[in-house]
Amino acid sequence: MIIACGGGSDADPEPEATTAPAAGDAIVPTTVPEAVTAAVTVTAAETVTAAETVTVVETAVAEALAATPTAIVGPPAATATPIESNVFDGYGFTLKMDQDTQFASSDFALRGWTGPVADNTQGLATFTYNGADIVLYWEPQTNTTQSVAAATYELQQLSKPEFDFVAINEGDLVVDGESGSFGGFLYTDATGGNAVGGLIGAWTCPANNQSLSLTATGADATALQIRFDRLISGFECGI
Repeated sequence: MIIACGGGSDADPEPEATTAPAAGDAIVPTTVPEAVTAAVTVTAAETVTAAETVTVVETAVAEALAATPTAIVGPPAATATPIESNVFDGYGFTLKMDQDTQFASSDFALRGWTGPVADNTQGLATFTYNGADIVLYWEPQTNTTQSVAAATYELQQLSKPEFDFVAINEGDLVVDGESGSFGGFLYTDATGGNAVGGLIGAWTCPANNQSLSLTATGADATALQIRFDRLISGFECGI
């Protein structure tokens, strides 16, 4: 399954858009860790000034969600980890949200990905971020970023078997100076309703031998685009 995505900005008057040439064929992962569900009801929409250039995937997700905008409920099952800050710094990387948002109030939860507990080699973090549901996992750098993005999309499908998935687009992106891959998708129920959009980003932190994957999902296309781009642009690999 081929995937695609992009992102926008939040507080700035014009969100940044990421475009790139199409990536290669998707590669099915050799190991499928515990699947994660991550979606909550979106209660408020956000508005931003449209950029002069918008990626194909952002436009497609927005149009699809506008046709049948309904939220899905299903919080992630993990132990909450309060962090009284908008910055998560640990396990070899730094993740940032808006300054007026704290991880402690975002249902932040941390656990192991391929092991019992998170460490520098692997882990899983889930949280909500102002209208978007976020899943971030990291693991040893053994596959290409295209493979990791494809594996993430497959895990989304496996975790939501009652929904119909459609991959929208795919391409390349850069995170903290490292090249990566992005993808976008949409899923609906059997009737074609309850539409939820998703954006996936996959990249590496070579100094730590890490591959990382971030997925943002939500029924509000604007919030989804903004939060995904904010997290990607604020991410830093550790040294």
